[in-house]
Amino acid sequence: MSIDFGQLVLGPCLDTFGAPYAWQSGTLADPVTITAIFDNGYEALDPMGTIPGMAPTDITTSLPRLGVRLSDFPVPPVQGDTFVINGLTYAIREVQPDSHGGARLDLNLVNSSS
Repeated sequence: MSIDFGQLVLGPCLDTFGAPYAWQSGTLADPVTITAIFDNGYEALDPMGTIPGMAPTDITTSLPRLGVRLSDFPVPPVQGDTFVINGLTYAIREVQPDSHGGARLDLNLVNSSS
């Protein structure tokens, strides 16, 4: 028996933690509202790796991303598509499907919306 992960897990998570954002695809004439979970968190990056006896050399990097359910899109999201999130425009840098019907969309800040 197959479990519908998108309906049983992703759907309730998006209903609870998600917000509606305007998505514009190059293949569609008008923007579409997609419910997604936005994360503009900061993450430490250690370019030197772990060296015994040395303190870590961390660089802080911002990695804006969206968590989405792929079945919510009328056409698949692709690199270059845009989202307006909290008044800022972001472009999809990379689509990372999770093999359970969801995806992480890594974003780049494009500009402020007017």
